[in-house]
Amino acid sequence: MKLITRKAWGARPLNGPLEDLASTHGVKVHYTGMPLNLGMTHIGCAVLVRRIQNDHMDSNGWHDIGYTALVCRHGDVFEGRGLHHLPAANGAGLNSGHYAVCGLVGTSGLVNPSDAML
Repeated sequence: MKLITRKAWGARPLNGPLEDLASTHGVKVHYTGMPLNLGMTHIGCAVLVRRIQNDHMDSNGWHDIGYTALVCRHGDVFEGRGLHHLPAANGAGLNSGHYAVCGLVGTSGLVNPSDAML
């Protein structure tokens, strides 16, 4: 497992300030909600993370990707908003209590987390 920084995966700059998150009760785990190719390379993982960020910022109007972090099938952790920042992906009223981590699994193709991901 390694941490893929925002710079390394090609994150867009924030389009507004992120709120601080002083403490949490835990983590809410998400999945992509879209079909994913089983043969996705590690480069494809970074492309998917950028696609998710674009959707969150352009379609949802959020300041950044909504997740604290994202984990790919190769076991690497992509830095999202990062620790101590309020996520946006947990839903109204649920963001302040938990971090949001997205496992890069989908509705078809790659649907089960790999051992490395877990």
